[in-house]
Amino acid sequence: MKKTTLRDVANEAGVSIATASYVLNRVENQTIPPETRQRVLDAAAKLNYVQNLAARSLSKGRSNLLGVLLVGDDGDLVSKYIGYAKFIDELEKLAVADGYHLMVARIDPNEPNFAIIAERKLDGVFLVDAREASFHSVSVHIPYGSPLILIDGIVDDPLFRELTPDFGALFGQVRERLGEGAPFAVMHECYHNDGMRRALRAASGLEDDRLWAAAKGNEDGLAEFLERQADRTIVVFNEFLALRLLGLVENSRMLVVCTSDCAEYLPSGVGRIAPKESKAKAAFELMSALAASHSANRPQGRRSSKLRES
Repeated sequence: MKKTTLRDVANEAGVSIATASYVLNRVENQTIPPETRQRVLDAAAKLNYVQNLAARSLSKGRSNLLGVLLVGDDGDLVSKYIGYAKFIDELEKLAVADGYHLMVARIDPNEPNFAIIAERKLDGVFLVDAREASFHSVSVHIPYGSPLILIDGIVDDPLFRELTPDFGALFGQVRERLGEGAPFAVMHECYHNDGMRRALRAASGLEDDRLWAAAKGNEDGLAEFLERQADRTIVVFNEFLALRLLGLVENSRMLVVCTSDCAEYLPSGVGRIAPKESKAKAAFELMSALAASHSANRPQGRRSSKLRES
């Protein structure tokens, strides 16, 4: 079957090749009537036109490729990765709608391999739960000026951006829901990022014996931990981690902070605190703002963004 070319799309739409190229490559400094733009898009869809990404990268000096790097090792529970599935799915939809493609890869925090980054010219990177050392190692492998956003991680470096839960507001809501002074304990995924662990503990105000970081290798101690919390509500970060407690903790004794945007998977009777805004939407808006700031050679705005909960 003959491959559809840009000339074919232009002929179908009744426009010049240059106009078709401007539309499909989202060139912003060209004034093209909306109806002409739509004709080109309709023609491309009708003819199943697929752009040559390598050629477009060379011509525009950019790849339109965004990376999502999940930092993880064999000690992580599967619930942690499932918890990011909705985030990645929604992020891809937002990226495609804006003319980007998404590349997803896992980075081992102990022995990181950056070959997949070095082989590609990424226009931006979302780095999930990275240790500070991993974060800086990744930053030297992406093109200068390409935004790097740390998701669910905190680093002490004003040059980079973060998107993190607002733990202070979250625990304020926990205490409001349970009643000021009501006892509770916390269960969360084991974060690789030390800043996240410190921020969660500080905002909770709890001692270590009332905090449980779930990971492979410590499952045997979970029953003992829950037994010690028999008179307390268990506040769980991550809906899928909470599902592991079904049968171990009464539904009415659980309050789940929905970090995965999947509150609908929780059974009835389980309390929940759901986000006001999608993590993927907030992350992509921050990436778009940083990319626009770089293109316009403007300062890149605030260093850290907090996700708000309802």
